[in-house]
Amino acid sequence: MSTTENKPPVILVVEDETLLRMLAGDILTEDAGYRVIEAVNADEALILLESRHDVRLVFTDVNMPGALNGFALARIVDMRFPGIKVIVTSGLARPGIGDLPKGKRFLPKPYAPSALITMVQEMLGETAKPVMIPLDPPTVEQGSPVLATI
Repeated sequence: MSTTENKPPVILVVEDETLLRMLAGDILTEDAGYRVIEAVNADEALILLESRHDVRLVFTDVNMPGALNGFALARIVDMRFPGIKVIVTSGLARPGIGDLPKGKRFLPKPYAPSALITMVQEMLGETAKPVMIPLDPPTVEQGSPVLATI
């Protein structure tokens, strides 16, 4: 009974900055329950997409090393892997006309964990699940962190 319908969707996170890649991965796995694989650039992402057939969504930064940026990766994914959803993110670049294929989305940095989770759920056609995210780090006086349901 090990069908892929019973497993959470796989998301490919493409980010060259290690801490940002880890943060996005943690949000998507720990807070939202997705399975995450990682790539540091578009070339590595394309190799993973060629070898894995379980990726449902690519979450990619725009600026990264290599010949392709996140917008170019989104266009290639659209052409070669039309069933895979794409969310592009950046704190510097904004999409211009023609940068993103139809149906692909942009999430500006910095983004709230809830914004990322909501956009992923929308892209995958899922209903929102309650997600517990600490609003503030705990202090000795407070004890445990305050949690919010999103």
